[in-house]
Amino acid sequence: MKKLILTASLLAFGTFMFTAQYGCKKSSSNTVDSVSCSDANLLQSVLSITGGVLKSGSFPTSSTSGAPVLSAYQSSAGLSAGHALLLPFNYSSTAGISKVIVQVENATNGYIETSSYSSSGNSGVIVLNISIPGRVKYGSFTLRYIIIDNSGNVSNVISTEVVINAPVTCANASVSGSEGLTFTTIDMTGKSSGTMTLTYDTYTVPDRIDVYQGSKWLTGTGTNPNSPIPPQCDCSTPLPGFIGANGTLTFPYDANLSKDITVVVSGCLGGGTAWDWSTSCPH
Repeated sequence: MKKLILTASLLAFGTFMFTAQYGCKKSSSNTVDSVSCSDANLLQSVLSITGGVLKSGSFPTSSTSGAPVLSAYQSSAGLSAGHALLLPFNYSSTAGISKVIVQVENATNGYIETSSYSSSGNSGVIVLNISIPGRVKYGSFTLRYIIIDNSGNVSNVISTEVVINAPVTCANASVSGSEGLTFTTIDMTGKSSGTMTLTYDTYTVPDRIDVYQGSKWLTGTGTNPNSPIPPQCDCSTPLPGFIGANGTLTFPYDANLSKDITVVVSGCLGGGTAWDWSTSCPH
């Protein structure tokens, strides 16, 4: 299996930038100051993918025969305002990959097309990394995406509901979720170095938790995945690091490094999972 990663304005280990405000307004210089998640056209116009071009026209229709197949994708994903989201999925194709097409659901101003994934490989993993500027506000929207192979065949459509959460600090970090990837970044500005504790409960259905400072993995319910994207799995066949339990993770915070701590939860897929966690400030 070949793994392809599309880089797009990575910050730390690959982060989006968001702000948390409501409303959509323009400044006197006619620059958009904030973008609502419910404004599909405006939201799509500010998305950025390496090599991506906003094209007019209708979203391509899946081919009836010879189409590439996309699978093992995240139906939902979440992230904190100001930070990262990476979307992995599997593909199989008899004619490789020519283009990737991404669209905000309900957008009528076209779609984003990129040929940065061009490949003759017949199977592998694609990791979408889509840069969203800081003026996008917290809320939710849905991304749908396809690939087109080198023979012009169009894959099935897959989609991910993206939730942009309000920013958190160590004093108020208390997060709950379910299946899919959830990236929560804790703003540590003004905090001194010390030891932090994360208290978690993944209940009976197994999930995985990983903690990073910048790009450095600190601790987790499994071993270091050597990637900002932890493994994903079905709830019926949990991988190492996926546990159904409650407990604590203790880790150091170094104020001389990144001012962010990012907690990544991989909620197992297809089993109605639920999880929650909270943290303490350094002591």
